[in-house]
Amino acid sequence: MLWEKSGYRQIPELKNKYFLGRTMILYLEDKIERTPGCFSFCFKPQTRITWKAGQYMQFTLPHENPDDRGISRYFTISSAPHEEYIMITTRYAGDSSSTFKKSLMNLEKGNDISAFPPQGEFVVDDFNKNIVLIAGGIGITPFRSIVLDLEYKKKLPELEIYLLYSNRDSGIVFRDEFDRIAVSVNTFRIRYIVSPERLDIELIKMAVLNYREKIYYISGPPGLVKSVEEALLDDGIDSSEIKLDYFPGY
Repeated sequence: MLWEKSGYRQIPELKNKYFLGRTMILYLEDKIERTPGCFSFCFKPQTRITWKAGQYMQFTLPHENPDDRGISRYFTISSAPHEEYIMITTRYAGDSSSTFKKSLMNLEKGNDISAFPPQGEFVVDDFNKNIVLIAGGIGITPFRSIVLDLEYKKKLPELEIYLLYSNRDSGIVFRDEFDRIAVSVNTFRIRYIVSPERLDIELIKMAVLNYREKIYYISGPPGLVKSVEEALLDDGIDSSEIKLDYFPGY
């Protein structure tokens, strides 16, 4: 059953099992390989969607013979609100990927996917204190949205922002965009951390001037997020100054 004019869809076979109510319809417009094995999917919503930079959506993609992880996933929106399209960015591991990711990769332009409206509190809403963004791997996705949103709203010159990005190799997702902003805005500073270098409290102290006087946003695999959070807490950073976003993998 479809409500095409309203931009919402009801999926009878999922009702009561996965969710109740209506979901939005989004149409694939583009697929971009950011780095080897990392792809962005750009969707045009049938009806206008508003969201805050850093929020996420729950996406549903029915497909044959789904594995035990099912047909629904949560993805942070990696596009900024002013871009007016929904972009999600994820890693793809070929044959070892989930059936959901394989189905996502097989989508062609014009194919659709369903999603709940945006939600989440991993957003920048205090412009009176400088910010440290700490990302591990694909946990960089909310920070593209956040940084581009701050640039668009002309908040970057008013804020001192540090981006510490830890990655397993030199394939830095969204590097061109981050580097462009860093060149034009001297209050936006980036530190890329590539394995075997480690992201720890000592590196944070060296990379971030007056590191105790910042709000911390940490996004990435649970192990990294937890270890950085614990290190900051042990060093005296108050829990109210730390926001977390976990990427458990799909």
